Amino acid sequence: MLKKKIFIYAQHFKFAIALILFVSLYFILIFWSKGYNHYPLYMLALFFKAIAYGLSLLVEKTFFEARAYHYRNLGFGYRRLFGTLFWLDLLLFVCMILFSYLCKSFT
Repeated sequence: MLKKKIFIYAQHFKFAIALILFVSLYFILIFWSKGYNHYPLYMLALFFKAIAYGLSLLVEKTFFEARAYHYRNLGFGYRRLFGTLFWLDLLLFVCMILFSYLCKSFT
């Protein structure tokens, strides 16, 4: 089951993964340079992550008709695939912020 998910993400969600990771890394660099105690910076990061999620949903929805049979044939739903992707990204983003904060505070 995990191999199927990895196959789907590697074949069909390259743009979404690249866009979301770019936004995450960009804001990690901003947090690193400006500091971690700026509340509006967290709101700006969440706003741009929401825009990236929306854009990736829009792009994937345009190609959904051609891929719908493939997703159903492998036994996955569209919402489940994107839900997993977004939750993993959010968890990774929080862990990256925490890790970079710890690295900066101990150096």
